[in-house]
Formats: sequence, structure tokens, C-alpha cells
Amino acid sequence: MKPVQVLLIGLGRVGTRFYEKFHLLGEDRVKILAICEIDPGHPFLASLKEDGIPVFQDYKDALSRWGSDIDIILDTTNIPSVKIDIRHILQESGNHHTVLLPLVASYLLWHMAAPDEELVQDHSNPGY
Repeated sequence: MKPVQVLLIGLGRVGTRFYEKFHLLGEDRVKILAICEIDPGHPFLASLKEDGIPVFQDYKDALSRWGSDIDIILDTTNIPSVKIDIRHILQESGNHHTVLLPLVASYLLWHMAAPDEELVQDHSNPGY
């Protein structure tokens, strides 16, 4: 089976934990194409570079680089304008393959992947 190719946006508490879980699953199941993080001094970036994961400050650059090769975009920033912009970019580029996973769906994914581990749900509006 082809691995699910993921673009992860945001390395806060939620994004970092998803990265760790995806990394543990292995590239034969989940291929992390890139991580997008606006903070160039984020302490986790060195670890990503050691793992060979490309890092982008601007998610638009990552979207441009991989386009419809991305299966799932996991945006953990909970910034509505980011989601709106990503949807617009996908629509304008004719990308009908890539799925922008709403944060509430990522919580569901977490419950399935790590039922014994709590994930902080401190975002005020985790909807789409």
C-alpha cells in the first residue's frame, strides 16, 4: 500500500505530537513531505533536519513544491485565514486530490491513533 503523503503546518503542541506519531509509524505508512513552521528558531527544527524532513517557513512554498502529490494537509495552526488561503490555493490550482484536514478531524484521528494519550484541545474553534 502506498504511504499517505502528509504536509504538516504548525509545530505547536498539537503539530509536534502528530509529527512524533507519524514518524513512529514509519515512512512506509506515513510519508511526511514537509513541515511548515513560521518560527525559524523553533527548538524542534534541528531534529526535523536530522530526520531529513524539509522545513518551510511559508506553507505556500511547500504547496507549490508538492502540489497534488500531497494526500493530506494537516494544519494545526487554527488560524482561519490559513485554512481559507489553502482552500483557495487548492481550488485555483485545480488540485482535487489533496485534502485539507480540519482540526476537529485531526482530534478524531488522534483518538484513533493514540487512544490512551490525551491531546491538548485548547483551540477555541477547531471546526472547518
